[in-house]
Amino acid sequence: MSDKLTALITGAAQGIGRATAELYAERGDMVLSVDLQDIPKLGRHPRVQADITTSEGRQQILDAARALGHLDVLVNNAAYQGAAGAVQDVSEDGWRRTLDTNLTAPLLLTRLLLPLMGDGSAVVNVASVQGLFAEQGNAAYNASKGGLVNLTRAMALDLAPLGLRVNAVAPGAVSTEAVEQAIGESDDPKKTRRDYEDLHALRRIGTPREVAQVIHFLGSAEASFMTGAIVPVDGGMTSSFMMAGRPV
Repeated sequence: MSDKLTALITGAAQGIGRATAELYAERGDMVLSVDLQDIPKLGRHPRVQADITTSEGRQQILDAARALGHLDVLVNNAAYQGAAGAVQDVSEDGWRRTLDTNLTAPLLLTRLLLPLMGDGSAVVNVASVQGLFAEQGNAAYNASKGGLVNLTRAMALDLAPLGLRVNAVAPGAVSTEAVEQAIGESDDPKKTRRDYEDLHALRRIGTPREVAQVIHFLGSAEASFMTGAIVPVDGGMTSSFMMAGRPV
């Protein structure tokens, strides 16, 4: 792997994905940004608007990646969170869409892109603290991120003979557009923000940039002896069982 990387990042239109794309670009790496939504332009770096849950969309992504020649880093960040509901309430369509986006697509996209990834390349999956414990009333998302955590370990074992490393980050509450919208639309935004902050030992919400920095490290040669690791980037949320059952 050279000093300058070529990275593909899904879910790169906003939030953690956008911050990660910007960080790679700032450090002189080549970035291919992928999202279902329109992606803001990032200098000279290519972008592709595609649906990772369809074979057609994944083929679009493969074609764009082939134009770069190879991939050093794949960041499986795209996620769907719109199917909240308890086990007895979550819709079948919502369950399927959540699992298709958050769990199945990372597997299929990684497998499709393997021919472009050589010895020393890395995959970084963006899981969640909800992959480490469950939030009441959010069965589909819990299941998808818990599955992604263990898929990360399985991928690490299966791809190690090819010279690839696979790790995951598990963010706590992060100040993404979705989180800020949820806070702003609550009955008492100030209290809701405090509640979010109090979930963390550091008593604040994280920033997308803070998660992006860990993603970049895991994809770099500096993490060359790390694979199969799930790295919480959660301000200490998962360090206490007193926090673990509270909503994220």
